[in-house]
Amino acid sequence: MTKNRENLDSDLERLQGYARALARKYPEAQSFWQEFSGLAEEVLRDAAHEDHEWVLHRIRRMVAEVGMGGPPPQFS
Repeated sequence: MTKNRENLDSDLERLQGYARALARKYPEAQSFWQEFSGLAEEVLRDAAHEDHEWVLHRIRRMVAEVGMGGPPPQFS
């Protein structure tokens, strides 16, 4: 079931909190992405096709903010 942007926004806010916590726990990018990618993929799966770019933009921005550099290919 796809979610509207309001619900996606809530999920992305929660994901951003996880990103911060995971970046502290896993300072190596590879370890961070092993933990984070499943959570991020779940949010992306719940987005309607027309919202994918918006969700990806938010995910890219949040991982940049926590200093994890570029995402793996599925988030590029």
